Amino acid sequence: MVRVAVSAALAGLCFAGAADAQTKDISVAATGAVDADRLASAKVLIGLMNLDGTLDRMYVQLAPVFAKSIVGALSGDTTTQPVLAAIRAKPDGETKLESILAQEFMASMHAQYPAMKDAVAEEYAAAFTKGELDAIVAFYRSGPGAKALRLMPELQVKMALRGQALGRNAGEQAGRRAMERAASEILALNTHPKA
Repeated sequence: MVRVAVSAALAGLCFAGAADAQTKDISVAATGAVDADRLASAKVLIGLMNLDGTLDRMYVQLAPVFAKSIVGALSGDTTTQPVLAAIRAKPDGETKLESILAQEFMASMHAQYPAMKDAVAEEYAAAFTKGELDAIVAFYRSGPGAKALRLMPELQVKMALRGQALGRNAGEQAGRRAMERAASEILALNTHPKA
């Protein structure tokens, strides 16, 4: 019974947005308006771009966030609170649960990669002509293009680290300014009695 409750809660949390996302899908992939020759060229390009590696780098960052958000959501669900309390009572129980959730998230995402690659190829096929796609493929097969593909993951990591630092700074500044404004705009309004 507990397993069913946890499974149902997770399913609800994880897939609640899926229906909304599907109904809002306005991509070319959804319309089926992709030329077969362009799609073939786009698939060659996607193959050269190592999309699996790019997705892995992205989702490995999201997996712990996903796990923590699920644990947080389970904490508020009365059907899963007893199981979560029992897990938390074990040594490193919550940490192990978050690890399991992150692993399962990555496994589920890996299962979606073929569909993701097809969707990305369809979008590229819609955005570029066959000639453009073939030219991009030719570039990526050239010395400079191959180097760009080889170095992009490293550069993306460096950019992400810089972006995190900039985001931290911006967050600190925004938080400070927001609290100052809230104190003056909200609290100041509440100190004046209404006439």
